[in-house]
Amino acid sequence: MPMKKVCPRCGATFDCMHNDILSCHCATVRLDALQRTYLMENYSDCLCHDCLKAVKDSFYACEINPRYNKKKNDKESINCKQR
Repeated sequence: MPMKKVCPRCGATFDCMHNDILSCHCATVRLDALQRTYLMENYSDCLCHDCLKAVKDSFYACEINPRYNKKKNDKESINCKQR
C-alpha cells in the first residue's frame, strides 16, 4: 500500500511505494552515485518525481551544485570559475 509523503524540497504530496520499490516513481529516475550521495546528505526523506528529475537534470551545473560538480564523461573535477 502506498504511503503519502510530502516532498521536503518543494512541499508537493506524492505516493511512496516503499514496500514495492520497483513500482515507485523514484525507480524511473536514474541517478548516479554522486547524485544519490547529494540527496542523502541534503534531504531526510524521499523527493517527489519532479524534484528528483530537477536534481538529475541540474546536478552538474556549477550554479546549482558546485560542491559535486564533475564532468560526466571523464569524471575530472572542474573549477566552476573556469567556465
